[in-house]
Amino acid sequence: MPERRGIQATDEIKAEWATAYKFYMKAPGDRYDKKKDRTSRIDFVAQEMNLTRKQAKRRIRNYEAWQRNIKKGVASP
Repeated sequence: MPERRGIQATDEIKAEWATAYKFYMKAPGDRYDKKKDRTSRIDFVAQEMNLTRKQAKRRIRNYEAWQRNIKKGVASP
């Protein structure tokens, strides 16, 4: 369904993804180990936004996919 990318999520949902990603970027991580770095950052997002780890991970993943689709020209910002 490439024609539906970026249309299904509302602006409030996209704002929540962006907020989660801002927390993700400012989170402390382990710069020597990529896997531990991402895990600790996602844990930080979950703690800051009062979410479960799975919810935080999904918000980060959705934001990253949304940005990739914008870059490809498939979705709108």
